[in-house]
Amino acid sequence: MGLDILGAPDGPGDLTLRTVCQRSGLAQRYFYESFADKDEFAVAIFDWAVEGLTSTIESEVAAALPRQQVRAGISSVVRVINADRRIGQLLYSPHQVNPVLVRKRFEATAMFVSLFAQHLRDWFRRDDDGSLPVLAHFVVGGVGQAVAAWLNQDVAGTEETLIDQLVDMLLAHGPERSTQL
Repeated sequence: MGLDILGAPDGPGDLTLRTVCQRSGLAQRYFYESFADKDEFAVAIFDWAVEGLTSTIESEVAAALPRQQVRAGISSVVRVINADRRIGQLLYSPHQVNPVLVRKRFEATAMFVSLFAQHLRDWFRRDDDGSLPVLAHFVVGGVGQAVAAWLNQDVAGTEETLIDQLVDMLLAHGPERSTQL
């Protein structure tokens, strides 16, 4: 039920305890048995969604041959979000303005940058100061923005078309194409 509230296409609206209880059909006392407040509720739902997505990405990438890992990672992101668009709305909707969830989005983006770089070590070497290059952030942000545009129907195409386009762009700018990678 939490994902229904937070992953609604128009956002959760005014995220208050009253809203959560009305939409879920719970009495406030039952809500407080699981969560201290609405922010803890929002964080729990967000973390659950991101952990599920991350787990899928990691297992599919680990099972792929090295040259197929980009496709495995991109495919898992697009397919999970297409299978449950509420997750995509939670991660990418412009209507999601709850300050706690905005902070969680930034944290998730940093985690995805690290995860992406971990699996593509040959592309994303750490700088002398130990930080990931700007390009790793750019790629994760660009893929996220493209998926969001597709989710919001600003970009036309099927799931497979989006996957192919993203993979083609990433591979076209791989390590053999740039000294920046």
